[in-house]
Amino acid sequence: MESPSLLLCKGLLLTASLLACWTSPTKALRTTKEIRFSAAKGARVLLSVPSQAVNLLSFHWYKGKDANEDFTIAHYEKAKGSLKLGNQISGREEIYMDGSMLLQNVTQEDTGIYTLEIFGSDDLYEITYVHLQVYTIVTQPYLQLNHTTVKRRKNVSIFTCVTPDTGVDINWFFNYKPLNLTERTTLSSEKHKLTINPVWRADAGIYQCEVSNSFSSRRSNPLLFVVAYG
Repeated sequence: MESPSLLLCKGLLLTASLLACWTSPTKALRTTKEIRFSAAKGARVLLSVPSQAVNLLSFHWYKGKDANEDFTIAHYEKAKGSLKLGNQISGREEIYMDGSMLLQNVTQEDTGIYTLEIFGSDDLYEITYVHLQVYTIVTQPYLQLNHTTVKRRKNVSIFTCVTPDTGVDINWFFNYKPLNLTERTTLSSEKHKLTINPVWRADAGIYQCEVSNSFSSRRSNPLLFVVAYG
């Protein structure tokens, strides 16, 4: 990893924390706000926080909502031109001179609250709580079926929506429209199995399942289900 001074010359830092030497909280003009960001797992997300400080003197980034040295990501002081890294640094952070922090290759473990404290001229003190939510983009599911061709009224058909993702919602489609459940067409408690009992001729057609979370959704390839006479 390059030295903090070299990163500073490039205009890039590695996240920031709170100014420990600030001693006049009763005189400072304090502003507090909250900002939310979301990103897909593996993406880059820029935590850019607008500041009212005309002359930014220093800033800190913390992991969590407590301004505690144990949770420091980094601390920058403009007058000294110095950047101090904290024990919460992961090596995936880049900090810009305006106080923004870039997180690279984010994981779900990065989900949480980050605290940015900015100290400016005229005793301006800004604190921002940044809420970051990292989502997993779901993979495409696929359908398994015990029999792709059955005889009407004589067979029980069980479709299984196979997905490696957990904590997802599952929806079913018949001929590209939402499937209507009936006394014959039922879902398991987790909705990953569809049972048709008994099978009627009207059940023939295209079946699909779809998995989704708050950030993404994927639908399986169409599966043709044939109902024969008999």
